[in-house]
Amino acid sequence: MIIDSSQLLNESDVEQKLLMPLMTAKSPYGLMLPPNNIYTKQSIRSVTIDKGGSKKNYFPDYLYMHRGIPIMVVEAKSPGEDLVEALREARLYAAEINSKHTGDIDPVKFVVACDGTRLLAGYNNDENPLFDILSDNFSSENIDYSKFILQFGFSSLDRWGEQIVKKMRPVRYFKPRKLVGGGAAQTEEIGLNSFGSTIKTDFRGLFDPGNISERNVIAAECYIPSKRRNRYVDSIDRTFAAIISPSEKFAVELDDTSNPVPIIKKLRQGQNLANQVMLLIGSAGAGKTTFVDHLRVSALPADVRRSTRWLHINMNVAPVSHDEIYKWLRKEIIAGVKAQLPKVDFEELEIIKQIFRADVESFRKGTGRLLEGNKDKWNEKLADRLDESLADDHKVASCYCKYLSSRESALVVIVLDNCDKRELPEQLLMFEAAQWLRTEFDAMIFLPMREETYDNNHDRPPLDTALKDLAFRIEPPRFDLILKKRVDVAVKRLRENPNQRFSYDLPNSMKATYTAADKISYLTSILRSVFDSEENIRRLLIGLAGRNMRRAMEIFLEFCSSGHISEDHILKMFSSGGSYALPLELVSRVILRPKRRYYDSDHSYVVNLMAADIDDKKPSFFCRVAILRLLSGIAHDGQSARKDGYMRGVDMLPELEKFGMTQDIILREINYLVGKHCIISEDFSLSGIELSTLIAISPAGRTHLFLLNNPHYVSAMAEDTWFREEPVANAIKERIKNPTIHFENRTALMNARNLVSFLERERELALEDYRMVFPDSDAPELISVSSLRKTVRFREKQMVGNWAGVDEAFPVGRKVSGIVSAVKGFGIFVKFDNEVSGLLHSNQASAADLTKTIGDAIEVIVTNVDQYTEKLGLKSIPT
Repeated sequence: MIIDSSQLLNESDVEQKLLMPLMTAKSPYGLMLPPNNIYTKQSIRSVTIDKGGSKKNYFPDYLYMHRGIPIMVVEAKSPGEDLVEALREARLYAAEINSKHTGDIDPVKFVVACDGTRLLAGYNNDENPLFDILSDNFSSENIDYSKFILQFGFSSLDRWGEQIVKKMRPVRYFKPRKLVGGGAAQTEEIGLNSFGSTIKTDFRGLFDPGNISERNVIAAECYIPSKRRNRYVDSIDRTFAAIISPSEKFAVELDDTSNPVPIIKKLRQGQNLANQVMLLIGSAGAGKTTFVDHLRVSALPADVRRSTRWLHINMNVAPVSHDEIYKWLRKEIIAGVKAQLPKVDFEELEIIKQIFRADVESFRKGTGRLLEGNKDKWNEKLADRLDESLADDHKVASCYCKYLSSRESALVVIVLDNCDKRELPEQLLMFEAAQWLRTEFDAMIFLPMREETYDNNHDRPPLDTALKDLAFRIEPPRFDLILKKRVDVAVKRLRENPNQRFSYDLPNSMKATYTAADKISYLTSILRSVFDSEENIRRLLIGLAGRNMRRAMEIFLEFCSSGHISEDHILKMFSSGGSYALPLELVSRVILRPKRRYYDSDHSYVVNLMAADIDDKKPSFFCRVAILRLLSGIAHDGQSARKDGYMRGVDMLPELEKFGMTQDIILREINYLVGKHCIISEDFSLSGIELSTLIAISPAGRTHLFLLNNPHYVSAMAEDTWFREEPVANAIKERIKNPTIHFENRTALMNARNLVSFLERERELALEDYRMVFPDSDAPELISVSSLRKTVRFREKQMVGNWAGVDEAFPVGRKVSGIVSAVKGFGIFVKFDNEVSGLLHSNQASAADLTKTIGDAIEVIVTNVDQYTEKLGLKSIPT
C-alpha cells in the first residue's frame, strides 16, 4: 500500500500524499508517469461543463499530457465525497477537450477519481468505471490494482498517445529543395567566381595570417586598437555590450590596446616577473594573438623590447593529456630558444658549457677536484656529466631559458597562444601547464584566455591562484575598421605596381586579363557592399561571427569568392572604379548560400530557425526559435548563480513541453544551435551538450532573431522547410527551379508569403491543445510568427504599394462591391475602397452591367488577381 488512508484528512492530502506518488512511483507500485508531463490545477485552464443549472467552470486536479496533448484526467476529492460525481465531471471535462478536435481524434481517453479511501478509473466514453478499488488494496499483490497499473500506466498511456500523434500527423511532408531533382540538383553549387578566388589567394596572409611572419606584418601594418570610445556604436553592438560578462571586476581593462600602459608598466619590472603568470582575457576571436604580436612588434617602448624575449607556443597543436603536454612543452621551449638565437651553435662545446654552467661549476668544485692532475680523466667525467644533462629534456629546457635570459639580459616571456580555441577542461589543463611552467622555468608565462573561462572559474582552482594585478582584459575592435585597414594595406601593395597584369578563368573556359587597378576596384566595391548597404550588412556579418574576428574574416573571404557574384557585377566594379555596391538582395544571397544555389541550413552560416525534422513523431517547426527566445529572455536574469544569462536545457522543459516538444527533440536542437554558434555552452563544447549543461544565447543567436525581420532570410527558409501541403511546396519548387526567376524579388516575396502562411497554420495547430489546457500567458510568444508576417507585409508594400495583400482581400471567387471608375469599349473599370481597380471585360460582363456609367455601384466576382502586375480580373454575377 502506498500510504495509510487514515493520514489523508482533506483533498490536498489526497493530491500530494497519495495521487502524485501513485502516478510517479515505479511499476508495479505506481503508474511510472514522468512528472514533467503531469500538470496541476494551478496551471490548467478551466472549462465550462454540464448544462442548465448545473453548468460550472471546472478544471481537474491533474492532467497528464503526451507530446503536448492531454490524454488523462485525474480528480481528487476529500475522503467521503461523491466519487461517482467526480468521475462524471472528469468525463465531461475530457469530452469538452475532445470536442475541439476534428474527425475521430479523441485524445483524452483515461479518467481517474480518488478520495483517498477508494479509486475509480475508466474511459471517457464509458460512464461505468473499469476499476473500483479500495485504498487498502493499493498493493502489487492485488489483482485489480495490478490490472489498473497495467492499463493506466506509462506504457499504456504512451501507446495511446502515439496513436493520437500518428492520427494528427500528415502522411507526408514536402520540402521544395528536395523536389527540384536528385541529390546533385538539390546540392548544386554555384561555385566560386574565379576573379574573387585570386583575391582570396593573393591576400589570404592579410586576412587569415598563418605563420609568424604574416602575423608580424599584421601587427606592424594592420593593427587596429580597441578603444573604449569606439566600442558598441550601433544597436547590435549595444546588444553585445549588454551581455558582456563581468570580468572587469577581476581584471584590468585596457582602454587603448595601441598603448597598453598597464601591461607596459608591469613588463618594466623585468626579472621580477619571472615565475609569474600574466593573463590576457577576451572573447574568442577578440584579437588576443594579434594584440600580443602588436605588443611585441610595435607597442613596447624600446627599453622594454630590449629587456624581453618572447617565445610563442601554438597550443592549437598541443596534446591534451597530462601525460604528454609537459614533455611537449619542454621541446617547444628548446625550439623557441634556438629560434631566438639563430647565430648560436647549440652543439658547440663552449656554448654547452655556458648553458650548463651550474653543472660545470658544481663538478669543478666537487668531484672534479679529485681529477685536477689528470686532464683527460677530468674531461671524460665532465663529458659524462654534460651528456647526462643533455639527455634530460626538462633540464635542457630550463637551462636554455636561463641562458637566453642571462645572455640577453632579458625577461623571457613564454606566450601560450590559441588556448581559447579549446573546450573548458582543456583550457583549464592549459592553465595548469602554465602554472607548471611558472614554477619550473625562469620565465613569465603570458596566457591568453577566453573571458567565459575566467569569469566562470576565477574563484575555483586552478584559476584562483592567478594574481589579480596580472590579469588584463581586451575587447575586440570594430570589425569594419579591421577590414578596412587590411583592404587599405592590400590596395597599397597593388598600387606599388599598377601596370602589372593578371588573368582569371571565365565560365566559358576563356581567360580574362586585368590590372592591379581592377583588383583595387573589386576590393573597394566589396567593402562598399558590406558597409554602405542600406541595412548595414556589417551588423549581420559581425553578428554571425559572434564578436569573433577570425570567423568574421572567414565569412568575408568566402564572400569575396562567391560564385553568386557574376561577371556582370565584376565588370560594373571595374568600370566604376570601385564605387559600385552590390545590390542588397545579392549581398544577402551570398551570405545565406555562400557556394550553393539552394539555401540549406546545414551548409550556411545562417540557420533555418523554422526547420523541423519530419522523422520526429510530432515534428515541431518552432523548437529552435523558441529555445533562442527563451535564452534571450533570461539574458539579464540568469538562473545560474555563477553566471547571469545562462540556463540549463532542463529548465526549458516546462515551457517547451507544453507545445509538444519532447526532451530528445529539445536536446537535439540545442546541440544543433550550439554547433552553429547560436548558443554557447559554459564549457564551450560544440557537441555533446546535455540537458544539465549551462547554455546562453550568443551574439550569433541574437542576430538570427534579428534576421526574422529580413525578407531575404524568410524567403530562403521557404526552400529548406518541410510543408504539409504538396501544392504549396510544388509552387515554391517551380519558382526556384527556374534559374531565370529564382532570385527575382517577386519570387522571394511569393516564397516568403507561402512560408509565413504555412507557419501561421502550424502555430495554430500547436496552440490548439495549449489553449484548451493552459491559462493565458506569454508562452505562445515563444512560437510567434508575427515578426515574419510584418516583414513580408512591409516588403510587399515596398514592392507593390496599395496592391499589397490584394490576393488576400480579393480571393478568386469572392463577390466584391465597387464603383465604376471608367467605361471603355473593351469593358468597365471598377474601383474599390483600397484604391485598387479591376477590369470587368466586356466578354465577362452581363448586359445589365454594360449599361453602367461612371459612379454607379456594381457587384462583381473576382476571377483572377496578380498584385505584382497590378491586374484584377472580374466577371458579372450570374442572374
